[in-house]
Amino acid sequence: MKMRHMKTVVLLLLCFVLAGCSILPKEEVRRKAPILLETETEEFEISYVTRGDLELTERVSCTYIPIQKFNLSFGVSGEFIDEMYVQTGDIVKKGEVLGQLRMDGVEESIDNLNYNINSVKLSMDHLEADRAIAIERQKILYAADPEKMQEAIDSVNESCDKTKKSYEEQLYLYELELQTVYETKRKRQLISPIDGTVTYARKYTESSVSDETERAATVVDSTMSLFSASTDKWHLFSPGDEYVITCKKTDYDAVVIDPAEYGIDPGERIEGKRGNVYLTLDTPSLELEDNDKGTLTLIIDARYDVLIVHEDAISSANGEAIAYIVGEEGLKTYKKVKVGLEVGKYFEVIEGLEEGEEVIVG
Repeated sequence: MKMRHMKTVVLLLLCFVLAGCSILPKEEVRRKAPILLETETEEFEISYVTRGDLELTERVSCTYIPIQKFNLSFGVSGEFIDEMYVQTGDIVKKGEVLGQLRMDGVEESIDNLNYNINSVKLSMDHLEADRAIAIERQKILYAADPEKMQEAIDSVNESCDKTKKSYEEQLYLYELELQTVYETKRKRQLISPIDGTVTYARKYTESSVSDETERAATVVDSTMSLFSASTDKWHLFSPGDEYVITCKKTDYDAVVIDPAEYGIDPGERIEGKRGNVYLTLDTPSLELEDNDKGTLTLIIDARYDVLIVHEDAISSANGEAIAYIVGEEGLKTYKKVKVGLEVGKYFEVIEGLEEGEEVIVG
């Protein structure tokens, strides 16, 4: 029994010794597949080379200037308004009465004075006829005595001349008074000085009175609507060039004119400094007022139907323009390019890229 325990102890010791000397076989371990590092592909923001138009523009301010404009007012204050005969938009002729104050006997005074003037002129005409008859009578009466005949003729002439002078004095006074009454009438009327269009007509009530400092009507030459622009790009405007002028949220078709043809002094024009440009509307506008402001778009440079690319796709290296593209195996590479006009965020592509080609931006 004792010997059996001894053998067991010896066997255990022997196992420990052999294990420490790595003589015993190891337990088989399942082999794992090796871990392979995936190649990381860089992600790029892509844009495309496209075909389109580029226009380099500038907004130019312009001002409306009527060729002829007349603000009309009554010539006296405190008089009751009789009637306004026109309203905004009416076409009028030169000399046409647009409105008037109460005349209070002015027309009757004019009629009476004209009657008196005509009467005096008729009397003067009769006087000359009477003179001729009286002279012939004296010639017959004193045919035998030439000396007395001459005395009689001189007496007739003296009397007639005295009467004529009286008539002339009356005529002068009547005509002077008539001028005064006509001036009174003129001050009480609004008379159009031109053929044109009424762009403003004041509205009066029955109790309204005149105020000579107050505009009652405005007449403008409706044959032309003129705009002027002051710009250092004046040399880019040529007679006949067409533009669209935006004024009061309305677009108007306009054309550049030669100011000399319209008797307008364009002023001094020096390169690099502001100069005046003039444009007329194709269709005159009655809604525009003196000094209304508008704008037009001036094309400074342009390229049409060309290759264009976003500015973020163009870089610079050693003084040359380059564009980055995705090369073989997805790697980033570049191309030398030649660019032209730049407008906003886009370049004109002259060389180096093709339509539809992908380029890296950012």
